[in-house]
Amino acid sequence: MRVLSSLLALAWLVSVLAVSSPLNGEELTAPLIELQSGALTPGLKLAESPRPIHQVRLVVDADLKNGKLILDGNPPEFDRFGNLISGLDASPYVRVRGKGEAKLIVEIACSIKEEEKRSDRWRLYRISGHDLKTSLRAATRGSIADGGQARLVIFDADDKVTAVVDCVRYGLAVP
Repeated sequence: MRVLSSLLALAWLVSVLAVSSPLNGEELTAPLIELQSGALTPGLKLAESPRPIHQVRLVVDADLKNGKLILDGNPPEFDRFGNLISGLDASPYVRVRGKGEAKLIVEIACSIKEEEKRSDRWRLYRISGHDLKTSLRAATRGSIADGGQARLVIFDADDKVTAVVDCVRYGLAVP
């Protein structure tokens, strides 16, 4: 009886591992971290885009090595109460683009690296990318993967802050 119980337990463990492991060369989905601004009105001028940017999104994998900086140049549309009705992504789960698809989105491959940490728990991350011309940082309260307060900080050539964009931070999530 004890041997049969052990064999059943082993068979169950093997079946669980087989179901949870990737099959036929499939890759496991890595968790992502996303920072997303609201609608920027008026638009923000950045060297990476020919038109003003109306939304910024930063999506990076959990190890901060691979990511995308998404600059959306599509102008937002609002109703009479100021609610966003079309033009941008409202969240990573709800699209409110409206009738057509996006007309101007610039995606730049990037990575981030923690650059500075303060005693009040704020951290500063440098955003790097081969095609990135503007000096950008992400400032977060606590680790970037925690969720909570976050902002995109834009610097000029003299390392002076020229703009700050508040963002919603979605912590580690599986897409």
